[in-house]
Amino acid sequence: MGSFLRDNSAYELRSVIGRGLEDLMTVNLARYKPTGEYVAIRRIDLDSCTNDMVNYLQGELHVSKLFHHPCILPHKSVFIAENELWVITPFMAYGSARDLISTHFTDGLSEQTIAYILLGVLRALEYIHQMGYVHRSVKASHILISADGQVYLSGLRSIFSLIRHGQRARVVHDFPHPHPPPEETRTAEHSVLTFMPLWNFVYREIPRKDPLPAL
Repeated sequence: MGSFLRDNSAYELRSVIGRGLEDLMTVNLARYKPTGEYVAIRRIDLDSCTNDMVNYLQGELHVSKLFHHPCILPHKSVFIAENELWVITPFMAYGSARDLISTHFTDGLSEQTIAYILLGVLRALEYIHQMGYVHRSVKASHILISADGQVYLSGLRSIFSLIRHGQRARVVHDFPHPHPPPEETRTAEHSVLTFMPLWNFVYREIPRKDPLPAL
């Protein structure tokens, strides 16, 4: 997917479709004027970001240049507009898995639908692991679905490199928050840390229309 112009005048901002990063980030639906294509723009107020936030953003931008996979949300362009960081990504017509649950499937998703979504997530995670990283924030809001039903994993600022001193580490000691909850303070194999959120995604975040069979 080619890069778009690094010029905010090339984008016509439309409605606000999301917020995040402690309300320092605004997500806009926008039209890319040269082609008329709709995109999503994350506008981040850099003046109000802490050093930790800036470090997370720098990490995300770094890995976004390294990763090229059909199940990982790509960046079409990244640039500074006045005091804001603008990150241009494809517009996901169906939003996130969390959006689908809260607006269209309040009584739950079928097991087949959950399996389809998780297949895309697992493909993305397999690629991330092969690249020497783990994703520490696999959750419904970071799983996006396009108009043609393609599943994309986002949230790359929660990526963690397993490469230490030129070697691949087997154990993760670092966590995304300065004060993790007690259940996350243990040392564990990175594969366990990565796939535990997937079980949480199935059993807690996504209500199922079809009950799972008894074991």
